[in-house]
Amino acid sequence: DASKLALVSSSRDHKEAVLKVADASTGAVRTVMSEKVPTHYESRTGWRVLWETNEVLWYSQRDDWGQLYLYDLNTGALKHQVTTGEGPVTDIARIDEKSRTLWYGANGREANQDPYFRHYYRIGLDGRNAVSLTPDDGTHDDQISPDGKYLVDTYSKPDVAPTVNLRDAAGKL
Repeated sequence: DASKLALVSSSRDHKEAVLKVADASTGAVRTVMSEKVPTHYESRTGWRVLWETNEVLWYSQRDDWGQLYLYDLNTGALKHQVTTGEGPVTDIARIDEKSRTLWYGANGREANQDPYFRHYYRIGLDGRNAVSLTPDDGTHDDQISPDGKYLVDTYSKPDVAPTVNLRDAAGKL
């Protein structure tokens, strides 16, 4: 409703990220949470505020892989880790706040495939019921339908031409 604005600022050395929420009518800004790391805070994957439930989906490398965590937007308290496993989450593809479902890209999670290939997954925001949506060998780029029921999956490898598949929400052709 444009009454609030969320923003992340980082320290000059990029070792700290601070999530703040500003009130658009008063200009008041409050700090929700911050994260400090010893080397460099990586935020390319991003974060998302879920205004309806006063939560924030936050990217962190605290377990040595880039994962997503759910926080309370009012208190800044960690609710729980959403994604787990080897290989970093690379992008937040879609969030359905009503069904509390997340679609995301990640590298290195499919057995016997190049760990640099990106694949797409679906998981509940409670961290349960993870589904691999794109198991084919290659790096994937997906377009998810507005209702989340289908995805157009384009994938390829350096020595294989792009292939396009239509998959349902369970990842089936």
